[in-house]
Parts: sequence; structure tokens; C-alpha cells
Amino acid sequence: MWNFTAGGFSLRLPVTEQDNEALFVLLNDAEVAAHIPRLPLTVAAQALDELRRVAMRFETREAAFWLVENNAGELIGRIGIQNINWLQRCARLQWEFPASVSLADLQQIVPAVLNYAFTELGLHRIEMRLEAGHELQQQRLQALGFQREGCLPAQLEFEGRSVDLELWSFLATDRR
Repeated sequence: MWNFTAGGFSLRLPVTEQDNEALFVLLNDAEVAAHIPRLPLTVAAQALDELRRVAMRFETREAAFWLVENNAGELIGRIGIQNINWLQRCARLQWEFPASVSLADLQQIVPAVLNYAFTELGLHRIEMRLEAGHELQQQRLQALGFQREGCLPAQLEFEGRSVDLELWSFLATDRR
């Protein structure tokens, strides 16, 4: 039920013993998550910790992260919903894809995740927060139908600096 396909891609929940190395390779690249104030992984043990954390958050119904694989079974990215608020029926989207993943690819993957969140989970609002100034991510969100709601100034501290986060949203009623 939680695993599904999106166009030419497979989205599946991670398996701790199986996905450690591939996730490390993905999240070791600083550019993959540059729009999210977060340091890249530097040692393989961090990927195992991340997989365990994701599994615990899934078990508590707080988050669901999917590994995205191409037809050859190669990991091309990760996408997830987190901070799921079941009372308000909303969640926060997060993705980590290398630049080689095109907008056309995202146009297959993201709508499938949104459809799953709206149809299967009954959510009605998905938002994404990204560090201000990441034009490629902003363009992708806009092309995917997200609406920019504004900027949250000094939303968090990261590496000794205040970080402004842009807030983008997609509502269940926005689906075509």
C-alpha cells in the first residue's frame, strides 16, 4: 500500500539493511539538499542512523520517506512527507534529488506523492519550505503547481547564520 509507481519510477519505503550505501551516496552530495539547511552525510554510519530515524518516524505516523528508483533499480532521489498533522490534515514535503533529475521526472514523481497524500492519507494541504534564493527549486515548485505563500524570516539557525525559508503550498483543491 505504501509503495507505488509514478510513471517510469518506483517509490518505496527504505529498508535499513539494504539501502544504507545508496542513501549515503545520495546524501553525501551537498547539492542534493542545498535547498534544505542541512549538512551532507560524511560517513556511511550516518546513513544507517538516518534510515533508522525515518523508520521510527514512519512507525509513529509522523513521516513517510520514499526512495525513488528508475527502471534500472538505481536510486535517483528521496522524497517524503513529514510533520504530518493528522488533526489539521496537512504535512510538509521534502525532496532530495541531484540536478540530473529533470523537471519532467519530477512531473511524474511529485504529483503521484501528492495524490497519495490527498487520496490515501486524506490530507488537504502540503507545504514545502526551502532556503530563500534557490531559484531552480522555486522554478520547479512553480511548474508543479505550488503557490508561493511568502518568506519566513530567520526561521532557523544553521551554521551560525539565520536562515529565511520560503513557504510554498499545494492544496488538494489545486489538483487538476
